[in-house]
This record gives sequence, C-alpha cells and structure tokens, in this order.
Amino acid sequence: MFISQDDEKDLIKRQMSLSSLLQQIHQFTKDTKPVKLERPCSPADGIVVLNGSDCHRYQKLFETDGSRYSKMKFVPASGAASRMFKHLHNYSPTSVSELAEEFIVNFDMFPFVSLIEKKMQEQELSLSHLLQTSQWDMIVDFILQPHGLNYNTQLKGMVVFHKYDNELRTAFEEHLLEAVRYGKQADGRCRIHFTISPQHIESVSKYLNEKINSYVFENIEVEFSTQNENTDTIALDKNNEPVRDENGRLFFRPSGHGALIQNLGQIDADIIFIKNIDNVTTTARQEESVFYKQVLAGVLIELKSEVNRFMEMLTHGDDELLEEALEFIQLWFQPGLPLGMNTTQLKEYAHLRLDRPLRVCGMVRNEGEPGGGPFWVKMTGGYLSKQIVEKSQVDLHDLQQSKILSSATHFNPVDIVCSIKNRDGVNYALDQFIDYSTGFVSEKFHQGQVIKALEWPGLWNGAMALWNTVFVEVPVSTFNPVKTVNDLLRPGHQ
Repeated sequence: MFISQDDEKDLIKRQMSLSSLLQQIHQFTKDTKPVKLERPCSPADGIVVLNGSDCHRYQKLFETDGSRYSKMKFVPASGAASRMFKHLHNYSPTSVSELAEEFIVNFDMFPFVSLIEKKMQEQELSLSHLLQTSQWDMIVDFILQPHGLNYNTQLKGMVVFHKYDNELRTAFEEHLLEAVRYGKQADGRCRIHFTISPQHIESVSKYLNEKINSYVFENIEVEFSTQNENTDTIALDKNNEPVRDENGRLFFRPSGHGALIQNLGQIDADIIFIKNIDNVTTTARQEESVFYKQVLAGVLIELKSEVNRFMEMLTHGDDELLEEALEFIQLWFQPGLPLGMNTTQLKEYAHLRLDRPLRVCGMVRNEGEPGGGPFWVKMTGGYLSKQIVEKSQVDLHDLQQSKILSSATHFNPVDIVCSIKNRDGVNYALDQFIDYSTGFVSEKFHQGQVIKALEWPGLWNGAMALWNTVFVEVPVSTFNPVKTVNDLLRPGHQ
C-alpha cells in the first residue's frame, strides 16, 4: 500500500496517524466478526418486568431525588428526511407501489397538508385543483423539492410530524416539549443535545431558538455537536486497497452512528436520556411515555446509588459487604461468578464489574419493527452478557443463530437512560468500553465500483457493549417511530 506525502497531510488534518489508518484496514480484513447469540433475553431471564407498585415507586424516586442530579436529553438527529419519502421518489401514475398508494389514499390525514396548501397559494398554485385532477406527480414533487417543502434535503427532525388546532410541530419541537416534562433540573433549566450534520446547524439553531423564545415560561437550552471527522473510516476496494476520490486523495466515509459515542462522552450530566429523533408522540398521548421515562430514570438512580455504596466499601477495604455486592452484581448485571477466586480476587472482580458506565434500557414487546433486540451474547472471554443486537451483527448463514435472532420476544426502541460518570463525578473514557470486534463491513457503490465501508460498532450495540446494562419492559405505546412518512398515520401521531 503506497502512502504519499499528500496522504500524510490529509491524515494529519483528520487528526489520524498512519498507524490508526493501518489499524482500520486490519479491522476490515481480520478483526470484525459476528456476535454469538446464546438466547434472547426474556422476562425473568434478562428483562425486568415491573409491577404497578414498582413503577410508581421508581417514578416517585425520580421525582423526589431527581432534582439532585444534572440532566441532559441526547438525541441523534442527523437522519435525512429523504428516507421517509423513499417510496415517493420514483412515483409514476403507471406504477404505484403499495406504500405510495397508502400515502395517496390517506393524503388528507398527513399533518403537513395545510403547509403544502399555504406554500402553493404563495406561488399561485391550487392544491385542491391538483387533487381533483389527480396530478400526484406535481404534489410529490412539491413535497420533495426546494420550491416546496424541500423534504428531500431536510433533516427528519424538520419534517412536520403533528398537527394541532392552531399549530404544526416538527419532530425537533416535540422533543423540546417532551423534555420539559422530565428533564428539568433544580435550577429550572432543561438541556437538550442534538447531533446533526454541520451544514444544518445554522438553520436548525435558528428554527429552535425561535421556538424556544415562544415558550416564555420555560428555560430550555439547546446545544449541538457533529460527528467528528476523525471517526470517518477509509473505504477499500475488492482487493482491500484504499479507494481514492477523483482527485487521487484517500476516500473516507462517515462510519455510522456508533461514532457518536465520542459526542456522548463529552456530555456533562449525571442522568442522560437517549432517544431517537423520530420517536415522539402527540401531547395528548405523551403522559405514558413521560411516566415510563421517569420510571427508567428512577431505576438508574437506585442502581447508581447502590453501585457507589459498594464502590466506597471496596475502595476502603471493607469486606463486610463483599457478599452483598457480589449478589447485587449477579442480580442486575452479570450472572455467575468466576471460579477459584479468593477474597482479594473477588474484591477486584467486583470493583471491575461495578466501575463502568450504566444504562437502563426500555424494551417493548416485539411487533415486527425493524431494529435491534435484547439478547444474551457469548463474549470473547466465554461469559454471557446482555447486549442489544442488530440483525447486521449476526451470521444469518448460521441457521441456529438465525433461529435465535427470530425468536426474540422484545425489541429495543432506543429508550435509554444512562450514567457515564464515575463515583467521583468524572466522565468515563467511553472508548474503553467498546467491543470493537462488533464493527461490520458493508458494500457500497461509489464512482462505478463496489467499495467496502467499515462502520464502527453501533451506538447502543457494540459501542456500549462493556457497560453495565439493565433491560426493563415498557409498554409498546411508548414507542412511536417514523421510519416512513406513512407511519404518521398511526394513532400515536394522529
């Protein structure tokens, strides 16, 4: 592999060393491997199912003790709106897909129709006339292109998700209003962090500041970050040689949302709520989602308090609570104990198991949604670990693994409450808790050739693989994703 002086200069700009580049290429060809599923997590076997009194106790704990902690809502929001409208991109009156037909038949139920009508009037066009004459190609074009709603180049968060009597709300705005319900700190501030692409920061910041200024009784602070360029990964050709662009420069690609673990690691908050940009609901249906978010946070607070108590004991050499600490670890985080250990070694083991980031993840009953699920995974050291696993991480050619994957009873809606600070209030170095072997290689088409693209372990998959993890069942009504625009027809968005 030849590396020129210009290549070395490009690497320096990316804050990447030549050895880091070679390590990436090594991961392409040697290190990545499918996860080894043991069995799905299920109620009483990896998934905690709380009864009504438990839920109210944890929610009350959050209400009473939550004010002592700083909070942040973290929303990965760089997803493009164009994916929502994929089934409309090649609309043709002579070839209408099932999804396109559903869109057309239910068109008047979409929340952005009134916005289309208003913008068309400004251009002396008539939506009613286009509807009467079935000119759907023009309507679709108006939705997607810059002279209309421009949803083909907008962020998903800027799409109008909900219509109320006197207003329209985007996904961004719904996240603000939901966060106020559970994210306020003792000083009254409600902090929200969005990760978006650089070209959208100015427009999104202006939009959200206008919205925030209209909430005269709320103190909302919004901040943004972008995926660091130094997390981009080199593309390889079929011979595992670096791909170059039209100018002969090394070609790098964004490495997936797993790279956002760096962004998450910079958050200064005791409690961090993680939620996808498209998982919001209307104000009328928000109550249950807010309640269970508080329940998950209550579980986190109780577990973190116990972790800190045991860590204090272990640090000061108190052996009296060692057995209790080991029982706590087995109950919540890691079943079983290593064999043949003496007391000193067990204390070291307990310290190692407790001293790491902590996440409490809501899990809903599997109703066929795409995405990851909770599984017991056999790790490299031979022990079992609770993990959120995506389909792309599994060897589907292995019939046994495929069978385990399809037998999952629950689904991960990305409803996570976490703590990334240690007992002294210092952020963990989150890159130390990544299972790098769970990155994967995908094939893309670039400039007339098939290239290999490396994606880092997913943000809530391999990037959090070595965290302490607790799965808690939550109602499916708390999960309202919008993967295609037709999902806005679901009850949670009407």
